[in-house]
Amino acid sequence: MRTFITIGILVMSAVFVTSCKKALDKDPLSNPNAENYWRTEGEANKALVACYAKLKEPIFSNGKGQSGNFLYWEALSDNASNTSNYEAFDIVMRGDHNSATTGIISKTFTFGFQGIASCNYFLANVDRVPNMAEATNKKLKAEALFLRAYYYNELTQLYGALPIILQPAELGGDYANTPRSPKADVVTQILKDLDYAIANLPQLAYTDGHAVKGTAIALKTRVLLNNERYGEAANAAWTLIGDPANPFQLSANYAGIFFGDQFNNKEIMLSVQFRAPDDYHSLDQVIGGRMSVFPTVELRNAYEPNDPRRKMTIFEANDPWAYNPGGFKQAGSTAEGQIPYTTMAFKKWVNPAINNASGATLSDQHMVKIRYADLLLMYAEAMFESGQGADLRALKALNDVRARPGVNMPAKLALTREIIRNERRIELAFEGLRYNDLIRWKIAAQVIPQVPYDAKGTKRKFKSYLFPIPLGQMDIMRNVWTQNPDFL
Repeated sequence: MRTFITIGILVMSAVFVTSCKKALDKDPLSNPNAENYWRTEGEANKALVACYAKLKEPIFSNGKGQSGNFLYWEALSDNASNTSNYEAFDIVMRGDHNSATTGIISKTFTFGFQGIASCNYFLANVDRVPNMAEATNKKLKAEALFLRAYYYNELTQLYGALPIILQPAELGGDYANTPRSPKADVVTQILKDLDYAIANLPQLAYTDGHAVKGTAIALKTRVLLNNERYGEAANAAWTLIGDPANPFQLSANYAGIFFGDQFNNKEIMLSVQFRAPDDYHSLDQVIGGRMSVFPTVELRNAYEPNDPRRKMTIFEANDPWAYNPGGFKQAGSTAEGQIPYTTMAFKKWVNPAINNASGATLSDQHMVKIRYADLLLMYAEAMFESGQGADLRALKALNDVRARPGVNMPAKLALTREIIRNERRIELAFEGLRYNDLIRWKIAAQVIPQVPYDAKGTKRKFKSYLFPIPLGQMDIMRNVWTQNPDFL
């Protein structure tokens, strides 16, 4: 598996035949000649689609027509358990993985570098388009740089040191000797890419799948928090939160963010968009019917009494559910899988009025990757951790999330680390963020071994704060790279 080494070459022939739907839906060309391409702005936009395309891998969101999705990441944390062997999430959940583990260990590495390769190819060629307006050229580059930063952030959080590759691969290139750069250097490059994106993306609401300025600001805040640069993170977030022209706001329909109220939703800052019947996924079937990934008792107990987000996130006994006319319970269920041993399942993202056990109903809700509530909570955390927790702006950010219509939880009177972290946990539950939070807070080694993963109460193991570099890649680079410490 010659991941980053050869994928830059392969993408030169593949970049034109990748298609994203909705506003990113472009009719791909049929085997174009790369030498004759890049003649028009339209061709550049078609090539940009390939930079977004890897977000549609189920490791990152939800694959078209596929049975897996990125929500399985939640099972690596204390928020969820997993009874499926899909992409080795169960192996990592138990702490039994190693460098030879496939699934998320190898595919995240591969898909991430494929996405980076697509961005590099685009950036190396977009200037070939004649007579393109400078502002348009910069906007397209900004989108590609945002995406390169997104992929690199995902990878460096999981694997640590990485090769920094900013140009397309070429036949005969000396890529077998490319070293892994320290994580700090990778982060420096990520932030450089994001600063260009912030300076050149439009200050608009997010609507059509294309990143905007606010999207890049939110990702920059996340990157800075991941690296304990709290003062910088707070400043980055405030450039949007404190801007009178800020186009983002909290939704009055918490459940609708994930199903039913996504069109032009001003809370969504980045999503992977779908449109049935041509571009669909099977999330209702996988989450609402098979229930192989489901909430832990620990997550349920993290909610304050009467917090309505609990019922909007978790199926509990007798909740309305199309698979059983009598409500959510095991007796008489027509779901594909059995009700989990916790007697709970996830409701977030699922239409409870649809029985999709046969897979006949096509789901097409967008998979939300960043939203404004996350930015507000990141801001509150960054302010607190930088010694500014008493600033009323920080407290207001957290309380605004709690006070959204339909949630209306009482305001907190002061910020504490426990309050901030628990608010993130329940507000963002089952959105694929909890594992990263536990890792960046450096508490995963204490938290995860306390969580059972089966009906017997068998506890998980926590193996490492980093994933291993996949064995196939290490075989190629064994004379240049050293494996991550816990997998030597």
